[in-house]
Formats: sequence, C-alpha cells, structure tokens
Amino acid sequence: MKIDLILAAGRNGRRDFHGKTVVVIDVLRASSTIVTALTNGCLALYPVADPGTAALFRRKLGADCLTGGERLRLKIPGFDLGNSPLEYTAETVSGQRIILTTTNGTKALLEAEHAAEILIGSFLNAGRTSSYLTDKAEVVFFCAGTIGEPGLEDLLCAGLMIERLLVSGVEAELSDAAQIGLVTYRHLLGQPETDPVVVLHQAHHAKGLAAMGLTDDITYCAQIDTHPCLVRFRDGRITLVDAADAATKG
Repeated sequence: MKIDLILAAGRNGRRDFHGKTVVVIDVLRASSTIVTALTNGCLALYPVADPGTAALFRRKLGADCLTGGERLRLKIPGFDLGNSPLEYTAETVSGQRIILTTTNGTKALLEAEHAAEILIGSFLNAGRTSSYLTDKAEVVFFCAGTIGEPGLEDLLCAGLMIERLLVSGVEAELSDAAQIGLVTYRHLLGQPETDPVVVLHQAHHAKGLAAMGLTDDITYCAQIDTHPCLVRFRDGRITLVDAADAATKG
C-alpha cells in the first residue's frame, strides 16, 4: 500500500486523485459534524462550495431539507445549523437531508471529488475507517487544515489511522508527509496515558474555538472510536456505508 498525506486544502491547486482512495479529515469540525449527523439519523449531506450555492441547491432539493455550515467558525446567517456537532442531535437531524458548506472541510471534499473513492475521517470513526482501508492499493489522507494552513488536529488524526494500518500488518510505503503525520501522532498522542482533549487544545484552530466559548466542541471531537462507522462521499452525497455495502464495494 502507498500512503500519502496532504497537509491542507487549497495549498497547491488541483491534485490528481484518480485511482486513489482519499480520506478527508477536518476534525474541528466538519468531519466530526458529518459523522455525528449521519449516526444520529441524517439521511444524507450535500457539501457545496458557498452559501449562495447552498441556497440554490435547497430550491432544487425542496424546502424540507436543512442548511448547515459556517464561515470563520460562525454560523452562516439564515442557515438552520452551524458547524458544531453538538447541534446535530437526533431530534434535529433524524430523517433529514442537510446541505453543508464550511470554510475548510467541504472545500477539501470538493477538491477530491475525482478520486476513486472518498471517505470522511475523524477521531470519532478512526478505527472503523482505518480497518476498511487495509486492502487498498493507494490511500491519501487529505487534511483540510485551516484556510490553507496545516491543522495539528487533522495531522494527528491522519497519523492515528496510519498507525492503525501499520499495527494491522499492512505493508506500507509512506510518503514524507505521511511520515510526518505518523511521527506527530506518536510523539503527541501515541501514549496510553495521553489525554486527547489536552493535546487538541494545543492546536491553533482549537484555541480559536475556545476563545469563542466552544470548548465543548473540542472535547467532543477529541473522542476516539466512539462512532464506529464508515462514511462515504459519492455522486454529490455523503452517506453512511453499511457493512454489506462496504464488503461488496470495498
């Protein structure tokens, strides 16, 4: 298996993802929000580039869908939901379709749209995602970062999944960037006694969220393997992948 890692969306223009399995990671907070929404009964999410496109897409889907997202950590005016996973409760999202646009996460998803397969990864579903990847030939961990700059939280999550792959016995060829992710994870988060919440608070993006009073979001997003699900972006829709589908199509 070849494993590569991209530090942030939008840094080097369009990339060639053809034939590759891409795992898009935006721990704080789009990936965590997507995983939470789907496990709480959301039918599908539709990532779009900007609020204007979201409004047009809502007219296409119908008024019964919800809009969610943020710009610079703030809920978009007129939207139903922001980008806190704590907003996406079962009472709010069960049975709903959601159009989502965020500063970093949906940008990365759309940038990777021509990949052979696109998954969404977070600490919440890291174990399930990494176990699915074991038979893939070429994997790219695409860290969304923050406005074109690397994000420590995304790098740690990618490093965790790379570590899980290596522990599973996969023979892997790691790019230099993937090595950086692995070493960062092992140094900062790889010891059993390490508290992921404390480590995540060191990230620049987390400090910005904390300054806005969103520390509960950080604590929530730092949970590891609490949502053992596989999430896929295909044909413009983000949905859960059940066990049978993963076995036949993976």
